Amino acid sequence: MSVFSCDIIIVGAGPAGLSTALHLAAIAPELVPRTLILEKERHPRPKLCGGGILPDGEVILADLGLSLTEIPHYDADWAHFDYDGQGMTMRAEKTSTYAFRIIQRDEFDGWLANKARERGFVIHENTTVKRIAVNESGVTVETDHGEYHAAIVIGADGSNSVVRRTIVPHEPIHVARLLEVFTPPKPEASFHKQSDPYFDFLVVPQGILGYVWDFPAIKHGQPVRVRGIYDSNIYPGKAKVSLRAALAEEFKRHGLDLDAYELQGHPIRWFAPRSVFSAPRVLLVGDAAGVDALYGEGISIALGYGKLAARLIQRAFETQDFSFGDYRSLLLRSELGKALKRRTWFARFFYSFRSARIQALIWRKMGPIVVWLVRTFFIGWAMRDKKHEV
Repeated sequence: MSVFSCDIIIVGAGPAGLSTALHLAAIAPELVPRTLILEKERHPRPKLCGGGILPDGEVILADLGLSLTEIPHYDADWAHFDYDGQGMTMRAEKTSTYAFRIIQRDEFDGWLANKARERGFVIHENTTVKRIAVNESGVTVETDHGEYHAAIVIGADGSNSVVRRTIVPHEPIHVARLLEVFTPPKPEASFHKQSDPYFDFLVVPQGILGYVWDFPAIKHGQPVRVRGIYDSNIYPGKAKVSLRAALAEEFKRHGLDLDAYELQGHPIRWFAPRSVFSAPRVLLVGDAAGVDALYGEGISIALGYGKLAARLIQRAFETQDFSFGDYRSLLLRSELGKALKRRTWFARFFYSFRSARIQALIWRKMGPIVVWLVRTFFIGWAMRDKKHEV
């Protein structure tokens, strides 16, 4: 069996793992040749995700000298937040000319991976991590291609993280559910504007504590719609119907037959402030740590985790203290952590109101209040973080 040794192993070459690497290159370039990234698939690999990136993500990318304009993307005009087809529209920022950008994760992640390679990182693809073992002297990572030894491991391997299961074998489940499907645009069959993304909360009274969505996107150079359903599962066991049945009903409203399309699903681990985020020689980032419970936003959040993790990694090697004992407190005090805490709290509060009348009131009559709440408490954390640095 082959044995590899390095100082840092990042498990997972998605936005969280690659952001960690890219931020390391920016603040501690001497650690680049001492770092190895393991990815179970090969880029570009398919990845289920609505693909929306809020301005927070673009702020972080810009600080790394990167721009989404380098890859195919769609600038969505206005975001609609509805209850049963009626509601409000908004953009993340008052001065913005679009609501948010929509990308395809295979293209986005592949682009980030290439940027990491350009900065000197080595990525071992098609390498599946089976288990890790931590001791006082380091970490052993067992894969289907041999063993890897490192001083520290970064768990960026998603909601079903192998790294997380090693340091937190038994814990309460904080996982949302999601189903997603691609369809061609059919403006003649739908009452949605084809230029805009939609979130409709009509499923909340059915106990599905989330929304159905319909986004415009570009896939392989062609316009498509990304449609799906999100259940935060913030109060487990409340759903009165299956996600599939609820999504099929939504498709009928737009003249579509769900059975005619390939349907895929995946879990999303949401942020729980009292959860475990680290152990000696191990840091968790991205979905492995927990992302947005309210809407299931993950890409910008993952990029933010990478920035914080890189700082802690740099400090660990400077001080030779690999305990990461203060990661949780630093995360909770960061602008990213504050935004995540608010979203989890608000998800519990908002999704406790399952009356159709109240949901209709919120989205049809309380638009200005909703916009203020979102802009003040849920987004803009990346820019606030930059201001603190200055």
